[in-house]
Parts: sequence; C-alpha cells; structure tokens
Amino acid sequence: MCATEKHMIVVGAGIMGASIAYHLANRGIKVTVIDKGQPASGATGSSFGWIHSTVSDDAPDALLRRASVADWHRLEKEIPELWVNWTGAISYDDFSLESQADDHLLQQPGISQLEPALNNPPQRAYYAQQDGAVDPIDATLVLLDRACGLGATLKSQTAVIGFTREGNKITGIETSEGVLQADCLILACGTGISPLFDAIGTPLPIMASPAILLRFGATGHVVNTLISGHDIEVRHTRNGDIFAVEDYPVTGGIDNIASDTLAAMKISLKGTESAQLLSQSVGQRPVPADGCPIIGFIGDTTGVYVAVMHPAVTCAATLGRMISEELVTGKALEIPESYRPARFFASNHYTEL
Repeated sequence: MCATEKHMIVVGAGIMGASIAYHLANRGIKVTVIDKGQPASGATGSSFGWIHSTVSDDAPDALLRRASVADWHRLEKEIPELWVNWTGAISYDDFSLESQADDHLLQQPGISQLEPALNNPPQRAYYAQQDGAVDPIDATLVLLDRACGLGATLKSQTAVIGFTREGNKITGIETSEGVLQADCLILACGTGISPLFDAIGTPLPIMASPAILLRFGATGHVVNTLISGHDIEVRHTRNGDIFAVEDYPVTGGIDNIASDTLAAMKISLKGTESAQLLSQSVGQRPVPADGCPIIGFIGDTTGVYVAVMHPAVTCAATLGRMISEELVTGKALEIPESYRPARFFASNHYTEL
C-alpha cells in the first residue's frame, strides 16, 4: 500500500481521534480531522487524565492498558512538548485492595511517606509506580498540532450530515461545507458514533457513562501521586490546581457534588482548607454495551473503521499506534478479534479496506 495515495478522514477531535490522526500523518497518510465542535470539547475535555495501567488479567482492555505506559513514554520522546506527569498512583478502593496480591500492597507507614498530607491514611493501598497523568485537553491539542505540522487538516465546527456511497462502500462524508471524499472513514467520536452508524444503517451499541470532573484552586502542593480511594480521587494539574473526579449519582442530581467533594477533600487532606471550586463539568464517557473496546472495520459496509473504548485517555497512545499500523499496512497482529465490531453483527466478519 502506498501511503501517499491514501486520504483518510478521522471524525472526532478528542484524544482518540487526535492520536490516530497523528500516527497516520506520521506515516505519510493524508489526514483530515473533522469535529462538530472544538477539539477536546466532548468527553476528553472532562476526563481525569489518569494513565491507569493496573487491571485484572481477565479485563477486556488489559492488553491496551498494560501497553499504555510504554506508548505514552514513546510519544513523549517523539513530541517533546507533550507533558506527562509520572507520579505513580495510590489506590485503596475496594477493587484495588481485593485484586492485588499482598506483596503489591503498601502498608500505612509507606503510604504516609508517599502522601504525608493524608489525615487518615488507609491501612493498605496499592502503589502503581509506573502510572502517570496527562492533561487531556493539552495532549489533544499538541497531538493535533503535530499532525497538522505533518500535513493533516483540522476542520472544527463541522458536523457530518450524511455519507457518500458507491454500492456498499462509504466513499466520503457530507458536511455543511460540502462533500469530503476519502479512502477510509475512521469514526473516533465517542458517543457520537452510534447516531452515525444508525445513519449508515448498521446499529452499534455504545452507551454514555457520565462522570463529573471538578477543578479546585489550591494554595500549595498537597498531593504527590494520584490518589484514588473510596473517599477521594484527586491529583494535581500542571499549574498546581487539584483535579477531582466523581461518578455521576444514580439519583441524577449533581447540585451538591462540588460541596460534598470539597468537604471530603478537606477531611482527607491537609493543606486543602482554603481550596475553592474553579470549575465543574460532566463528561459523557463512551462505553461499548459489552464493555469491550470496539476497534476495526464494520461488516457489510466497507470503508468505515470504528475506534471507541473507555478509558480513551489511558489507551489513546497505544491505539493510535495499533490502528495506524493496520490502516497503513493491512496488518493488525496486536488487535484481538474480541475487539472487532463483527461481534455485534450476524455476519460475524469484518471487511478490510
């Protein structure tokens, strides 16, 4: 396959689309990135940014998570302006304590040494020394800027309103600015994928899982690592603010989330007495119905490739590498068959480009 003869459209300018676009452009592919809003304005903009590699052996995304740290380190070397904070992460939620062997757990004295600001450190916690965190918005913009420097084109505020076809092959997209033709259409727009697949006539079940991201102003450095417990989940941002993340309440009411989170933080952490809420946002995280990543060409309609999973930030660097390899060379030795969209279709096959 000759890279210079190919034009690919990536729909979605979040962290996933940005990584795919960069990796494709870096391999000589002509790429257009299109988004109905601004870059990182969807779920990416409300992401916690944890590069979270700890996962059980039977987790559907174990392969991607365990490769994620190495791939983010690779991207740091390729793109010096990309900033990743490799602080490690301390987890003492029930899942982490139950899933890790005792020799992987820190005892209370070690926890206090790492995080002296904890008022009531847990008896045990898992320390993932290799983990890090990235600012998802900043990383998305950096990846898109580098992709554009390699020849990619970014079209924001441009919605997909239809598709062009030749038989069963999707040959391009219709937008308010006109038609864009491409050899391959890559859908990386999270929860926006399902409506596009409905328009193609191939339903794909992707659920929206809301999460709340809160940013607090802090007067000093409080947290050394990333802390994920049953009471708080917090980390410092690049400028010293504190990020906290909360699950969306089952009741649907979020009026008290910020005040409750701030109260819990002040109870748990010294140095947060004067912390104040700066912003709060809700991100609709895309989660495939069966919880497994959906990566690959769809069935009866050719020319369409889908890339969606949670957590996208953790795995974006790895998936950008794997997906670009498949699209450029036609080989996908690292992508498991269990990730393929074929599992949702009766035909039980996928069609390559």
